[in-house]
Amino acid sequence: MTPESNQIGSPIGGRETLLETIARRMIGLVMEDHYKAGDRLPAELELARQFNVGRGAIREALKALSVVGLVRVERGKGTFVAERSDFLVGPISLGFNLGVQFSSLVDARKLIEVELAGLAAKHADAKAIRVMQGHLEGMQKHAALGAFEEFLKADLGFHFAVADAAGNPLLSQFMTLIRNLMAQWISVTSKEPGVAEEALNQHGSILEAVRNHKPREARDAMARHLETMARHLAKARRRQKAKPAYAA
Repeated sequence: MTPESNQIGSPIGGRETLLETIARRMIGLVMEDHYKAGDRLPAELELARQFNVGRGAIREALKALSVVGLVRVERGKGTFVAERSDFLVGPISLGFNLGVQFSSLVDARKLIEVELAGLAAKHADAKAIRVMQGHLEGMQKHAALGAFEEFLKADLGFHFAVADAAGNPLLSQFMTLIRNLMAQWISVTSKEPGVAEEALNQHGSILEAVRNHKPREARDAMARHLETMARHLAKARRRQKAKPAYAA
């Protein structure tokens, strides 16, 4: 089925990148069964025409989608929609010590969590919002005490509360599969000067958008948060690599 280029070729919101727009639309097409498990996707050039974008943007979007297991690439044959049982299996094997996979993980997490935030803003009830608020208050308390392990738990709890509020079990499964990687990410960044406070403010913006049932603002807030934390993580990783062996 040919996507409508006027819907897909244009980025959504001020913070969403072209890659995120393409991949998020592709996720939607698969979830709505426009493309079914086992279907071969059109060639990159044809997808570029349908989405009204460059071939390079399509290639990067497919790479991110292969990381979360939505598609599989078979050399010489093409790109195929994965079986639902395979969806999101890929992230289990990812690790921060692999540079290329790190960037793919960042992209994949943004694709899923930005959409989850938008869905949470549509579907969250009062109970779900109270749960998110509780985790945010926990982050505030533990940040003030310098209790980074407890801060990490509250931070993770907030993200999982957003996923639960979205009401989409398949997308939420992604969060469960990369829970340990998320914990590593938060553990590294939250100890950097000023990062915990910045994360608190950004979580507050996400919660406010969800509470007010504003999906676009929720997506934008989550995108800003993940972009910021990805930059902090990249800096921390560079510093770790630059350390002399005897200083490790």
